[in-house]
Amino acid sequence: MAVKEYLIPENLYYDQNDFWIKIEANSVLIGITEEGQKNTGDILYLELAPAGTVVRRGEKIGSIESGKWVGNLTAPLSGAVAESNPAVTRNPRLVNRDAYGEGWMVRLIMDNPDELGLLMGAREYEAWLDEQLKSEEGIG
Repeated sequence: MAVKEYLIPENLYYDQNDFWIKIEANSVLIGITEEGQKNTGDILYLELAPAGTVVRRGEKIGSIESGKWVGNLTAPLSGAVAESNPAVTRNPRLVNRDAYGEGWMVRLIMDNPDELGLLMGAREYEAWLDEQLKSEEGIG
């Protein structure tokens, strides 16, 4: 699946902050979508919550800096950080090069699996992203 040039893998969940979520056994991997990282630009710095950090959905799990943006990363789900990806803190541009692979950011042990119902599947995200891009272009 894709909207414009942005890849949208069908096996992931998505949120409106351009995070992707991949379910793996009893944990989830979290990263920034292809559209999110392209919008952010070349990522120069990432700080991610360390293992053991407990977060609620919408709370800060890190910060990001690019040539055009500095901001917080917020948790799309509640839980405890099991692991932060050391490769992306050493080389943040991995997120730009491989957003859905080596560019993952955090592994989270979910507190409340019911929160998955608040996320979008690939088709929902595709439609939502298409609307967002049309809105930004002044179409529709």
